Amino acid sequence: MTNTETPLAADSFKKRHHDAAWAVLERFANGLAEKARNQGNEIRVEDINKALASLKAQPKLFDDAWYALESEVNAANARRTPSIRNDPFGRLMVSRFAHLLEGREAGDLEHGALSREMLHPFFQVIRMMVGADTIEQIDSEIRAIVDTHASEEDEMRDATDFWDHLSANPLVSTQITMVFVRMAMHFADYEKRKNWFIQLVNDNMHRNGTQWEFTEDHFVKLVQALFRDVRSILANPERSALLAAEIDHSKVTTLRSVMAHIDRDVAALHNREAATWQEDHQA
Repeated sequence: MTNTETPLAADSFKKRHHDAAWAVLERFANGLAEKARNQGNEIRVEDINKALASLKAQPKLFDDAWYALESEVNAANARRTPSIRNDPFGRLMVSRFAHLLEGREAGDLEHGALSREMLHPFFQVIRMMVGADTIEQIDSEIRAIVDTHASEEDEMRDATDFWDHLSANPLVSTQITMVFVRMAMHFADYEKRKNWFIQLVNDNMHRNGTQWEFTEDHFVKLVQALFRDVRSILANPERSALLAAEIDHSKVTTLRSVMAHIDRDVAALHNREAATWQEDHQA
């Protein structure tokens, strides 16, 4: 199956907008067909132009398409609140994998993007792994840094851009990185914890009528993005030694093992994607 043949999700914005657009085109086609039947199956250029003019004169013609677009825009704006300055910890966490979310670089859900519905259970996982008290402490410290250094312009920043801006503060960078270090430690029994993570996200999503599932492929892309700073530390002897002094050498060994498991999963994912691409282009 090629990309053009990929079916649309049953309740996606793309599908709703697609249906609204086709309703307009079908009305146009039906009008031309009726005209052709009345003229011995003949359509003239002027008939087409008159049909277009008739559609253009209908002020509510595109209302269905607009309502679909407007509702999606309103939902996207709602997802941006509370603002970055009111939820810096959450924004900084999500900024690590924002590019994987639907509507960003990853594209549509049909092409492997993460549904935003998984954000709520994702934070449940973080709280369970890192601890609510630890998260509250880190959140409080980051809020203090943001209140001291942030400007009014930050209210309008994209979360990913804001991370780049705020990460210049080493205290913030260290705090968030240590959250992911603690989280990665919980994957010592990698396969068991992976399956638990996937199941927990799927069991706690508010699906709003959609059938989207958080899959193993989604998980692999997510943890690859989340643990990129952990991987960077482990690849640097000096930073790795400093980390070992803070959490002890045995835990660093565990982290290396977890990263190796993720590397194998990433390689397997790339092989599956390559095989799918080859099948699509041979079809």
